[in-house]
Amino acid sequence: MLVDPSVEELLPKAECRYSLCMLVAKRARQLVDGAQPMVDDPTPSYVTLACKEIAADKVVGVEGQHTPYVPLRPEIEEARRLAKEAAENQARMDAEGEGAEAGEAPAATESAETDAAASESFVEETESFVDVVEENEESDDSEEDS
Repeated sequence: MLVDPSVEELLPKAECRYSLCMLVAKRARQLVDGAQPMVDDPTPSYVTLACKEIAADKVVGVEGQHTPYVPLRPEIEEARRLAKEAAENQARMDAEGEGAEAGEAPAATESAETDAAASESFVEETESFVDVVEENEESDDSEEDS
């Protein structure tokens, strides 16, 4: 049950209860996905944190459909950036390998093979890091439910 801030305190921040619920739910989902909190609060509950951000006027509802930029926590941004780079490198190496199989000049050298092995290792490490971050978020969510 939400006690601080109370729903009555939050109602003036939205047109109706439905709009308020949608605003809280969207912000809580952003926090779960790795958005940086806009208020300092030790609460483990993302819903309570979202409500406190709304009460502090750090989050406001905007009518219409928008896709806002939500800055993520640095470790999550870095993991996503590294995973994207690794996927791009892998796709480029796969494309080079297909070109060599099609009868073109062999593009794969010893250093390219070393780079491929290093990028595969990097992709595995990045995926395991992302898994750990997601597990931590899931355990935080399960602690909220308790």
